[in-house]
Amino acid sequence: MLQVNHIIFLIHPGCYENLDADTIRDANHAIYVDWERVAKQRWIESLAARPSDTLFVQLYGPQGLFDTAVEHLGPAWAVYLKAPFPEDEDMREYHRRLLAVLHAHLEGYDLELDSATVTSELWGESFEGCVPGYGGAFAEHLGFKMPPKMRFEMTVPDARFLYESRRHDVISISGTDVEAWLFHCHDSTSAATFQPRLSAAWLDERRVTLMLDDSLLQVCSKMGHTIWPDTPSGKGKPKQTLPFTLPLCEFHSHWVRGIG
Repeated sequence: MLQVNHIIFLIHPGCYENLDADTIRDANHAIYVDWERVAKQRWIESLAARPSDTLFVQLYGPQGLFDTAVEHLGPAWAVYLKAPFPEDEDMREYHRRLLAVLHAHLEGYDLELDSATVTSELWGESFEGCVPGYGGAFAEHLGFKMPPKMRFEMTVPDARFLYESRRHDVISISGTDVEAWLFHCHDSTSAATFQPRLSAAWLDERRVTLMLDDSLLQVCSKMGHTIWPDTPSGKGKPKQTLPFTLPLCEFHSHWVRGIG
């Protein structure tokens, strides 16, 4: 048997590359098309340099991209995941169906992995949504002890304010698999979100409680619409620090934003 020591999960790549020009213009998607083009080039370049014990796992997306992975890694070391979606929309059952395809591939090519030691990384679209959602689900169902590494530069985010961000920092929350991601945005504002690594992000009901100064901070949607506080910041607003609580499953669409 051959040992799989590292896994690349590429989640839902190529969401924008086949859109026609009118759709891109009308939906204002040009920024995502550009972001995806850069990320795709990074995917291909990185695959060409991967060691022989790396398994590439692509969840849907362009067949041509998967064929490129096969050329670089060989048919045993690349698997394309797709499965019928359950009629009752049970996401955990869907995850099990997808991973049944992975297990069949491992068995068919005489591959094995040790869930206690295998490492992994997450690529794809989007950074806030499907990548932590499916990436965490796969880690959970495979029983990983080592949390997958989110590769932000290998993703396409939904939040436009992350475009051309100057820097990001990752803080592991002690005693958990949860990470806080803090971004220094291009306009010198800041943004923060929270993601689990060993569970499906959109199914995780664990709650994050933050103490926020509502004269400096707000909670907004990934499109930038203010959700909290009810009274907008402004000149003369008194300084007060208030608790804000949100389950992890809501952070795929919520961000904490700061003026600096």
